[in-house]
Amino acid sequence: MKPRISAPRSRIYAWYFARCCCPKCGELLNAPDYSEFLKQNNVRHTWTCNKCDYVFETLVWLNIPPLASKQ
Repeated sequence: MKPRISAPRSRIYAWYFARCCCPKCGELLNAPDYSEFLKQNNVRHTWTCNKCDYVFETLVWLNIPPLASKQ
């Protein structure tokens, strides 16, 4: 039995390659307009959709373990 895909391919590719889609129109976006490193291992990305000009932000939490103390 062949599995059925119930989502558009662009969404599946976005999920697989961790790319962002516009929450308004679903357009697959290539790269954020601006990224900034925040305190506590967070990165904020500002995106602009080329298709509908919608501007939004995402926040990525980086799972960085603390440095091991030297003994």
